[in-house]
Amino acid sequence: MRFTKVIATAALLAATTAGVAYASPFNANMSLNALSDAYFATVLKVNASEARALAVDVDVAALQQRIKDNPFLTRSLMDQGYAIDQIIGLDSDSDGAAVTFYAL
Repeated sequence: MRFTKVIATAALLAATTAGVAYASPFNANMSLNALSDAYFATVLKVNASEARALAVDVDVAALQQRIKDNPFLTRSLMDQGYAIDQIIGLDSDSDGAAVTFYAL
């Protein structure tokens, strides 16, 4: 009986952890290469703990360089009052035309 509870608890924890990771808005679910096709960006501000979670998922230096290479994204960030060096994460819609950046 105890062993069954241990197995059930472990299975529940594993399923919950996988579900939370999948549902996280901070997963970089698009390739950095797709940033060259994006024309618009929305910027959301994150706190320090969210920033630590993003640091695991995204190569920040590569992300910032890709933004610099796309004049549409650079202009979109600046219009919203953000600098490229504030961007630490990203998310995207399915077609990659618009992205959401996370800024510190």
